[in-house]
Amino acid sequence: MKDNKFEYGDFIILIDEKDRSKMIKLMEGGRYSSQYGFIDHESIVGMFDGSVVETNKGMKYKVFSPTYIDYVMHLKRKAQIVYPKDSAMILMWADIYPGLRVLEAGIGQGALSIAILRALAGRGELCTYEVREDFIDMAKETIREFLQDTVNHKIIHGNIYDGFEGVYDRIILDLPEPWHVIKHCENGLVPGGIIVAYLPTILQVKNFVDELKNSSMFDLIETFEVMKRPWKVDGLSVRPEMWIYNHSAFIVKARKINVK
Repeated sequence: MKDNKFEYGDFIILIDEKDRSKMIKLMEGGRYSSQYGFIDHESIVGMFDGSVVETNKGMKYKVFSPTYIDYVMHLKRKAQIVYPKDSAMILMWADIYPGLRVLEAGIGQGALSIAILRALAGRGELCTYEVREDFIDMAKETIREFLQDTVNHKIIHGNIYDGFEGVYDRIILDLPEPWHVIKHCENGLVPGGIIVAYLPTILQVKNFVDELKNSSMFDLIETFEVMKRPWKVDGLSVRPEMWIYNHSAFIVKARKINVK
């Protein structure tokens, strides 16, 4: 997108009059069709972000460039993703900022990798280990579509349980058995460095926390989950919505102490 105007190749979010959204990619000769009519992509190209476009039947759609949340939540799910409510907390509790060397394991569809790379802002390095080659190919495409340039991202096809090369400031794990990585932190994580694991079940949490404690390398261990409770604010109707974004996974964070 140049000068906040849409171009062919851009992803956009279309939001109808009932606040239902759809993400599409603008293509030459493309057309978006629904029960409310169609919109030719060429009619959107050249519009400013935040514009309004109409179908041939008069339905109005707001047109926005996708935020990170829009992009991730509209992906066709071919692997489990780290949800934005959780990735936001991971970035904060892991204290990710530009210039860090970050190790990630378990790439999934690449949603968390995108969040980390944006926080690094082109400075520092993200190195990702993944055992499944199909996930690597899928994540590369997901990341490239949203970020384009990711020269500070290295992806390694391998099993991090067997060890990893280099020394890192942060380690982020989205793996079934992250406790197998702890022994490699003795030389692979800097003193004062932070390790974070994303785990769906409490039994995984217990195993991971027990191993963190048994290693004598970690302190400041925290375990929590994140829930998002939307509210309806519409005139005199101010109340919680009838639904909630509930448990998706537990987040465990710990900090390495200097035992030497």
